[in-house]
Amino acid sequence: MATSRNGHDQKDMYSPETNTLDIRSNGLYPSNVLSNLCSNGFRFDGMICGSMEGFLQSLKRKELDKQRQICSMKGGNARKMSVTSWQTDQIVWWKGQAIDRQSEEYQQLIRRAYQAMFEQSERFRTALMQTRGMVLAHSSGEESPYKTILTPAEFCSILTELRDNYDKRDKTLELKGKSVERKKRLYFDMDGVLVDFESGLAQQSEQTLKKYDGRFDEIPGLFGIMQPMPGAIEAVHRLNEYYDCYILSTAPWKNPSAWSDKVLWITKYLDDVFHKRIVITHCKNLCKGDILIDDRGKNGTNEFEGEWIEFGSERFPDWKVVLEYLLPND
Repeated sequence: MATSRNGHDQKDMYSPETNTLDIRSNGLYPSNVLSNLCSNGFRFDGMICGSMEGFLQSLKRKELDKQRQICSMKGGNARKMSVTSWQTDQIVWWKGQAIDRQSEEYQQLIRRAYQAMFEQSERFRTALMQTRGMVLAHSSGEESPYKTILTPAEFCSILTELRDNYDKRDKTLELKGKSVERKKRLYFDMDGVLVDFESGLAQQSEQTLKKYDGRFDEIPGLFGIMQPMPGAIEAVHRLNEYYDCYILSTAPWKNPSAWSDKVLWITKYLDDVFHKRIVITHCKNLCKGDILIDDRGKNGTNEFEGEWIEFGSERFPDWKVVLEYLLPND
């Protein structure tokens, strides 16, 4: 039996008789790394998460500043911030939005957070994939969903789903003769593909529209307030499971704020996918990749070395058709 630095006994939580791994913060690898208390940092919906425990404990706080503070904490410190006031009405909070703890919306939120950690933390992902074939368990913790932010059953179900889906993806790619060592690199244009340009114009005053008539893309701040294209956010998350995804966009030369506005938009809507994965250029043909989704052939798009998917065209009119084309058939 090993001993941890804090003097407590560390136990091997694997039971060969039942092929079960009990996930515990004081367990041996990979049990300890899979614990919510482990400092597997990640970004989610524009928030910095110092650990999964930080994210979970932050959901109990309505005040955004307090939520952001707790979310950034490492596991042990975050646990000390736990409160029970949310149990009265079973309402938790995420970025100012009230969510019923017992709702499907809450379950989807939790799963998205774990997916973000799985994708961004190599340490967590490697540890989880080393449990292939094992039954995951968590013997400590409150079992009633009305008294805890995450039950052992919910926790283990999410991890098992992440692990199995990752294996399923690899097997699917192998059957199609595709490499599982390197995902294909997929670039997304922004305006007219991920971002609804017209939605930004709709928020401008008549005076502004008149002033910038014929050069709307020079309106200061325009690119930071646009809404996502229908189905775009969901499509990116689906494609991110199978492709190595990046932003490849162009910003108007005479609108300096557009460059930073595009980063702000990505941070708000898709930071869990595109954090530090942004290329802004007027020469898209210089970027190496396999696929580019773009609505226009300008700025080097029509000379891109890989496949150009012309979004909004007769062949690829919307995200539904693009997903049907790019996702592997089950």
